[in-house]
Amino acid sequence: MKIIKDIKLKIDEEEVLKYQGHLRNKGGKNDEIILQTTREEIKEGYDLFKPIGIYSKVMIRNIGSEGRINLENGSHLEINNSILNLLRGTSYLVFGLSTIGNHLDKKVAELFAQNEYLKAIALDAVGTVAAKFLSNYIKNLVYQEAKEQSFQTTKYFSPGSGDWDISQQKNIFQIIPANKIGVKLTDSCMMIPQKSLSWVIGVGNNIIIPYKDESHSCKICMDENCQFRKRF
Repeated sequence: MKIIKDIKLKIDEEEVLKYQGHLRNKGGKNDEIILQTTREEIKEGYDLFKPIGIYSKVMIRNIGSEGRINLENGSHLEINNSILNLLRGTSYLVFGLSTIGNHLDKKVAELFAQNEYLKAIALDAVGTVAAKFLSNYIKNLVYQEAKEQSFQTTKYFSPGSGDWDISQQKNIFQIIPANKIGVKLTDSCMMIPQKSLSWVIGVGNNIIIPYKDESHSCKICMDENCQFRKRF
């Protein structure tokens, strides 16, 4: 198990605008106001982030034909056929969870209560982008570690995305000590703080459908002076 702290998040302004349903350079007074508000809330967001993540690997005992993955620690997952195919040839699973904390959630609620809807929506979008960046950063660590050990990896998958039932979030929380990073799960399988993300990655030597797209990402690499860096 590894806990990752002291992560410097990077907020992409274009991404924040996208999550608000806006695009840059559309023109018009309203868009100028949205752009200015977005920039102000991005600045506000940096003071509210408390990023932390955790990930842990668990060996696979066996994968049943009915979509049940039995793990060496006695836990299990129930998956659908599409994910089952992704996991062919895996030896172990890496379970990850990350959060930017609850300070931003509280500020968004406060802004809504004050009828500051534009600011609240912008700040909420900032939180979404921050949570996504943090999750991608930690997943990239897993991909890089696996690569250094000459392992292949699968694409990540998360409860509630695709056809994977959100109820499997409970299984993940039985495996990851989420309390160590301050994340709780409600009875309806929603995470608190809201800007939290969980995922699973398969790792092994003979993966039938290895995933290569996440082997490196300039968006989440911390080497600002890399000569091969792409500009976004």
